[in-house]
Amino acid sequence: MGSNGERNLAARVGALIASSVLLTFSISSEAWASACASVADNKGLKTEFPQQSELGEVERHLGTKLAFKDNPLFADRVKAGQLPTVDKRLPQEPLVVIPYEECGRYGGTLRGLSRALESGSAEVLSWRQVNLVRLSDDLHSIVPNVAKSYTWSADRKQITFALRQGHKWSDGAPFTADDVVFYFEDIIKNKDLHPSTPSSWVIAGKPVEVEKIDETAVKLTFAAPNPGLLHLLATGGSYYAAYAPKHHYAKYHAKYNPKADEEAKAAGQENWVKNFHRIWSKWKDAETIPAHALTRPTLESHVLELETNTQRRIFVANPYYFKVDTAGNQLPYIDRQHERFLNKELSLLAILNGEVDEKAQGIDLVDYPVLKENEAKGGYRLSLPPGQTAYPISLNITHRDAGLRQIFADVRFRQAVSLAINRAELNETLWFGLGKPQAALPVNLPFVTDADRSYLIQYDPKRANQLLDEMGLKPGLDGIRIKADGKPLTLLWEYSSQFSSNGFVQLVQGYLRAIGVETNPKEITTQLMRQKAKEGGADIVMEWDVPFEPNLISDVQLYMPPYREESPLFGAAWREWHTSKGARGEEPPAWVKRLYELEGEWRSVVPGSPRYMEIGRELVKLNLENVAIIGTVSELPGPTIVSRKLANVRDWTVQHYNYARTYPFRPDQWYFAR
Repeated sequence: MGSNGERNLAARVGALIASSVLLTFSISSEAWASACASVADNKGLKTEFPQQSELGEVERHLGTKLAFKDNPLFADRVKAGQLPTVDKRLPQEPLVVIPYEECGRYGGTLRGLSRALESGSAEVLSWRQVNLVRLSDDLHSIVPNVAKSYTWSADRKQITFALRQGHKWSDGAPFTADDVVFYFEDIIKNKDLHPSTPSSWVIAGKPVEVEKIDETAVKLTFAAPNPGLLHLLATGGSYYAAYAPKHHYAKYHAKYNPKADEEAKAAGQENWVKNFHRIWSKWKDAETIPAHALTRPTLESHVLELETNTQRRIFVANPYYFKVDTAGNQLPYIDRQHERFLNKELSLLAILNGEVDEKAQGIDLVDYPVLKENEAKGGYRLSLPPGQTAYPISLNITHRDAGLRQIFADVRFRQAVSLAINRAELNETLWFGLGKPQAALPVNLPFVTDADRSYLIQYDPKRANQLLDEMGLKPGLDGIRIKADGKPLTLLWEYSSQFSSNGFVQLVQGYLRAIGVETNPKEITTQLMRQKAKEGGADIVMEWDVPFEPNLISDVQLYMPPYREESPLFGAAWREWHTSKGARGEEPPAWVKRLYELEGEWRSVVPGSPRYMEIGRELVKLNLENVAIIGTVSELPGPTIVSRKLANVRDWTVQHYNYARTYPFRPDQWYFAR
């Protein structure tokens, strides 16, 4: 920031941060809640896992059976015989959730925002999503969730999940081990649906093996130790689910329905595979988009109530949800979730007008002053949990345009771009000086050093120009460098507001122009940006969610090409070459081959061990020295707003996609107090 006024603003914002009040609530209780054990007052209840219990533990503590209570939302359907009573809908041993402050009350609609379908929607998905296990809010403990328990073999090659007797899908059909087996054998390992088994489920070159032990027990076996499996399911993998309703999807699958192809074509699809991918996705958010979603059963806390459109999605409480609170009330408390799709400007206005109950994803730090100023008017509380990293930049080394590929693949060009960026100015101008200039690195890892964080982040346009001169990229009369084909070096910078900002792009555009590299910025939707990245024609790609240690333990591919499956930075063909053992794709350079070698060993290594540290240091070295991703500013807080009416919400200790957004903070026990 250049002016004293701007610096004073930064100081004021810093003071606001220091005085931020924790999200605590003073809430009047219903009479029945007085005996409710909570995190605030556990009433002597002792549990194996933090903030939750199995039914037997609670009933032993109470000395009596726990009576289950129903949401009034379902009363008419129960009375009409359309739904069983709540005790018949719950599993025989539901998961007992210990609420933060007290047992809540039913009703209300949780209002949220996303940019568009599959754009900035992970936060709202995290309100309802479940998986076999969950990350507790200490961001360390992994606790049972859909699974009642899990047991590892001594060598970490086998894990057995025990499911809940009587657990039901949202349509009332039984959820059993068959649904887990179906997911692996008939979807993930099916050669038509997945020509190559997704890498998350391949260890030591061999796909996972799955075995049904009985109706409520299933065993996964790996070719080598897989100690990061639970981290995968509890963090980045929490947006997915390691099961699928066999009774629903079997009729669309050729293995179970000989007419699946014929019926798919009658529905306007090319074949059964195309049709199956239309209605099933590992990314659970995508499954709610087609009209088919109204018939698809789920285990989530809320189910789709109305057909999705480009303006909104509406969900209603799942009458078969498998959790209760410590007073026996079936969760969730909140009846509906309403997700609106608005651009950034309208989203901010909606927050300021008090039309949003919880929001963090997509809020920029630059909006903090206006959000803080309007707290009372908007009826929300504002906090600044840590966990954000400013926008990384990646040049498409495997660009389909041969000329650009030659330029981008020269490490000197990537070094020059990094040296041209004035990170201190970015930090002051865009983020009030609250972040730290830093290279692109995983966060909170014991093997990352200060020297790593400082690699190539100095502002040195003179050296940047020298590197480009050495490459033979000579400036034209207007100062813009000329490519081998005689045309000016102009990069098309197509970006999404979900992963960048106009201010950032404009500043970096100026830095690059100063070294003779012109950019032509264009804001597009996240969906289109991902499509272009997959096609290999994007010049600059920015969608890299910086992994934290649990994410890197479970999915080291976040730190090697192509870095993101949904939106590759570069090197998708390299990965294909690796997974096909050279049969397809494109042979990668030596440094990438080495990363792929390390990947296999990393998956089996014990976190924190000496070898873990050695591999980690080499991963960092290879990525930094090859300037795979250009970092800008790190260690930024992330503005988070929560309605003052929303209760059982604790202060966020981190706010990030790779920690599954709200998932560790248990949205199914939130409720509206007034």
